[in-house]
Amino acid sequence: MSHDLSSFRQRLHELQQQLPPLWEAFLGREPLLPGSVYVLRRRCGKPTCHCAQGKLHASTVLSYRGQGRPQNITPPPEQVPAVQKLTDEYRQFRQARTQLLRLQRQILKLIDGIEALRVREGERHFQKLRSSFPSHPRR
Repeated sequence: MSHDLSSFRQRLHELQQQLPPLWEAFLGREPLLPGSVYVLRRRCGKPTCHCAQGKLHASTVLSYRGQGRPQNITPPPEQVPAVQKLTDEYRQFRQARTQLLRLQRQILKLIDGIEALRVREGERHFQKLRSSFPSHPRR
């Protein structure tokens, strides 16, 4: 039983050590932008254009949900790295949030297991103590 409790505590300690890097993502000051930057390739529709032969036009776009609706915005080329950084920061934040949620579930499960083992141990201890209680005659 103490072996089980010891392994639960050890695992809980291991999970706790995974938390500090996540806090860094949450406590950061960088702005976040929910969206994705990607290269969009398409045809323009002109029959004599090189895109009609398969060499599609490429433009870097931000897929962004602004004002409640999805938008594709084409930032100026010199702004693409800054926009990419904003969306990368957002993605890292969300990944850290998902990781925190997973860790919290594991931690709570371990805490529940520790509680159950300690309650069982407490009940056994109480039964030993109870056996030493003076008996009172019933009236």
